[in-house]
Amino acid sequence: MKGLKQIFILIGTITMMWAQSYDIVIQGGRVMDPETGLDAIRNVGINSDRIVEISSKTLKGTKVIHAKGLVVSPGFIDLHAHGQTNDAHKYQARDGVTTALEMEGGVGYIREWIEAKRGNTIVNYGGTVPHGLLRALAMDANRSIAKKVDRIVKDKGIENLTMGQFAREIGQSSYASQSKKEMRRTESMMENYLSAGALGIGVPVGYYNGATAGEIYGVYQFAAKMDVPVYTHTRGFGLPGLQEAMADAATSGASVHLVHANSMSLGEIETTLSMVADAQKNGLDITTEVYPYTAASTSIESILFDEGWKETLNISYEDLQWEATGERLNSKTFYEYRETGGTIIIHMMKPDWIKKGVSHPLIMIASDGMPFAPGAHPRTAGTFSRVLGKYVRKERALDLMTALKKMTIMPAKRLENVAPVMRNKGRIQVGADADITIFNPRTIIDKANFKGLQYSEGVKYVLVNGELVVDEGENVENAFPGKPILGKYRK
Repeated sequence: MKGLKQIFILIGTITMMWAQSYDIVIQGGRVMDPETGLDAIRNVGINSDRIVEISSKTLKGTKVIHAKGLVVSPGFIDLHAHGQTNDAHKYQARDGVTTALEMEGGVGYIREWIEAKRGNTIVNYGGTVPHGLLRALAMDANRSIAKKVDRIVKDKGIENLTMGQFAREIGQSSYASQSKKEMRRTESMMENYLSAGALGIGVPVGYYNGATAGEIYGVYQFAAKMDVPVYTHTRGFGLPGLQEAMADAATSGASVHLVHANSMSLGEIETTLSMVADAQKNGLDITTEVYPYTAASTSIESILFDEGWKETLNISYEDLQWEATGERLNSKTFYEYRETGGTIIIHMMKPDWIKKGVSHPLIMIASDGMPFAPGAHPRTAGTFSRVLGKYVRKERALDLMTALKKMTIMPAKRLENVAPVMRNKGRIQVGADADITIFNPRTIIDKANFKGLQYSEGVKYVLVNGELVVDEGENVENAFPGKPILGKYRK
């Protein structure tokens, strides 16, 4: 009888194994998980929004993705994406991005913004407290503007808010410092944003040099008290601004992420990388990122182009490209466009600086992708494919697993303390979220250039929370599985 019972148990087990089926099976791909170091041919079973099986055994699924010859990677996490519309997300998805976050400048009215995007967004989304905006709205001189903006959001909704109509008034605040009262008001507003789900504090102080060193240090003290990271575009260009941020972090105890180290450091990139490495060795929570292009992009009317910019950046008018037309500027058009306002592309970096940044083991990859426009900076569409195609395959500046680490597990871990949901992202592991990018390592490359956006090549499939948003190399229409990435204080 005992032997017969064992036979029945064995038959039942075999039956269950044969009966097990998954919503999606990724079959025969090269599964690469940067956290565990797994790099092997495996089959991946997905149910709903989770990875539930990784096996060398054959798996059955309602949908089977044949991934032979393709890399199966965690979806790419972009910590620096200004493009937050579905027009931008289409390009991001084709570049392998499954989570696109606005961390540098932050998101105005973040609670309303999150709800407006919920159920209608291709990739996962989230953002930080917009310190620059809040400090301006907190100033006594702008309280009437703050009330108008609040009324627009309340009466018409976040989608009808265009901060451009208040840009000139608010822009003057970039040159002003705050009073103690205004600083306290800003801090109260920042706390409200954290309770709405913000992922830290965006401090692009490079755009408001009127802020005193004491004011910015106070923000770092607040971040340390709340145990949330600061994401900062540092003051000016070169080492002094970077050193200010690192000193503020070291003395306050705050965690800080220095955005786009390549464009902030310029020719001093090696020193910046060395400083970050030493800071980490000494136990400081300081990280940074680069994007793989030699040009930057920003608003021509910003403080960055006040008198002295040519000397600071060691460039001239013809190094500036007007996004809307692609034309290079001259002394006449520069002042005309600066008066009207708009986006420019700034050709100001050298290839060697970028290669050093991309290949450094401690540096993450983030796009600094601009809001969607046909002539937007190519980083908007091609950052991650460019790293994998140019710097991994062609130039061999770093190996594939290291590159994937910079795009997946490193940004996930950067966020885990403030956003617990990120403990399930950036990984190909049983129990992890099914945010997955499947690409051809022999063909992946960016196609966007400084003449206009184009979709990257070689990304074959992208799943966001278990749903395909790119299928056989094409965008899936009306697929909106993106979910908000919320901070730990969300109420």
